[in-house]
Amino acid sequence: MDDKGGAKKIGLIALISGVVTSCLGSGIFNVSTTLAQGSTIGVTIIAWIFVMIGIGALSWVFTSLSRTQPELNGVTDYAYAGSGKLAAASSGISYFVSGFSGNLAFLIMLAQAISIFSRYVPFLATFQEGNSPVTLIFISLFSWLLTWGVIKYGAEKVSKFNTIVTIFKVSALFVFIIFGIIFFKSGIFSAHFWQNVTNNMGHLTFSKITFGGFMNQFGAGLLSMIFLFVGIESASMLGDRAEKKSDIGKATMIGTVVLFFLYFVISVLPFGMLSQAKLATISQPGLVYVTENTVGPLGSAFMSIALIITLVGALLSWFLLPVEPLQRLSEQNIFPKWMGKTNDVGAPVGSLVFTQVLLQALILTLIFTDSAYQFALSLCTVAIVISYFFVGTYQLKLGLQQHAAKVWLPGLIVVVFEIIAVAVSGLEYLALSTLVLVLGFGFYIYTVGSNKINKIEWLMMVIVTVVAIGTVIGLMTGAIAI
Repeated sequence: MDDKGGAKKIGLIALISGVVTSCLGSGIFNVSTTLAQGSTIGVTIIAWIFVMIGIGALSWVFTSLSRTQPELNGVTDYAYAGSGKLAAASSGISYFVSGFSGNLAFLIMLAQAISIFSRYVPFLATFQEGNSPVTLIFISLFSWLLTWGVIKYGAEKVSKFNTIVTIFKVSALFVFIIFGIIFFKSGIFSAHFWQNVTNNMGHLTFSKITFGGFMNQFGAGLLSMIFLFVGIESASMLGDRAEKKSDIGKATMIGTVVLFFLYFVISVLPFGMLSQAKLATISQPGLVYVTENTVGPLGSAFMSIALIITLVGALLSWFLLPVEPLQRLSEQNIFPKWMGKTNDVGAPVGSLVFTQVLLQALILTLIFTDSAYQFALSLCTVAIVISYFFVGTYQLKLGLQQHAAKVWLPGLIVVVFEIIAVAVSGLEYLALSTLVLVLGFGFYIYTVGSNKINKIEWLMMVIVTVVAIGTVIGLMTGAIAI
């Protein structure tokens, strides 16, 4: 397989660090606060078991497909092989949107992490607001700076930087685990272990658990949990750049195990460090302020620095991931050729600039939402569900063709997991994602040609377009709130 534009290959360690770094972004520093706002610790643990089953199956599917279908690279290839060109286009544009929405979430959290130093530089306090004019200008300029860095230096040098960042950030999170063990109080942890919780403008009330209350709590933080694992497929998406195809599956599984441990422990420990009422109302980034309330200012400063380094590393990874499917689809004549053109270091310049243009448009929409970070996080997660859904259906299809339960069962688990996750927590964001699918349809029709699109594909595009029009009307009338 030829290198892309002269880009060097990526080894196993770099692939593992890419998986961990891509996933270990802003979410881990805020997930405990988000969970505390909508669910008690008992329900949170059950939700975690559900997520681990679904993500574990997804990780296994990526590993299996990298081994049994080595000629395929990433989510768009799996969608193409399983469901055709339109599915590949839909998966690719969804993955693309998820990527730059995730970048936006990281940038917002980066600004909020910087704001912790406002005690020394008062001006930085304005960064605490995710959609203040100063914050929007900062994240816009910083995103362009990162784009320039990726265009100039390419993927291989970025992956080496990720290895260093991964070692530092995992070490910092283990330091927090030590803090958590030292300051953990079992009485605080078990105070509302198995109860309903109602959040009224930040004021929490607790009552006896009911089935309806359980379901509300179960869905409350589900998108935030799944968001933690967006990027689990990064080794697969960088398949063309891997030194060995066999390294893709190894990197995915090793990275998943590391992430499971870190996420579960770090999201649960704060429930025993602060009361749930306090945990639910502290400022973002939550982990920073949990440390400040227990360890003190030096601890919060350390965690802020760790978060800033973590986010810079995650941003470098995520600036590569969104453009990979666009580049791949352009090579397959599904999207325009300019999306796949690379420079001397293998960076797809056209796709990177296109990503930035849409990212800037998304930044402007933050003016109209009161929860900028949650909006970006939710859109990122629901968009990626579309790509993961097609991966699951392809694995399911292979298993049914082979009459092998060990092959189709993980695919079925992934499909059911993604459907349940969206159904209980994010239908309005799934509706928003149809707007982006329509954009993908435009590229698809332009590149493939209307005379080469079959009736079923036209029908699917019409249905999604009608939903997209309804979404626009809903946004304009206030029926859909973001």
